[in-house]
Amino acid sequence: MKSIISNDKRCFKCGVTYNLHKHHVCEGRNRKNSEKYGLWVYLCGKHHNLSNEGVHFNKEFDNELKRLGQKAFEKEYPELDFLSIFRRNYDK
Repeated sequence: MKSIISNDKRCFKCGVTYNLHKHHVCEGRNRKNSEKYGLWVYLCGKHHNLSNEGVHFNKEFDNELKRLGQKAFEKEYPELDFLSIFRRNYDK
């Protein structure tokens, strides 16, 4: 499934085009749903999991992506209920 957040093959945070990792916006039990509904972005290693600036260590960045993901989902799938599928509301 294509990303519904960004299809640019570059880091969503800084724009570099090398050392890219696919980051699923919702993790754990929702990783499969993130893949199914296109809630993922490309991140470079630095902004994924190889530094303190990475989404896995930076709660503010993580929450930002989750809010963007929820908004993109609600726009792309208006007939579906985000809360019923992902069991969390990130749009706070």
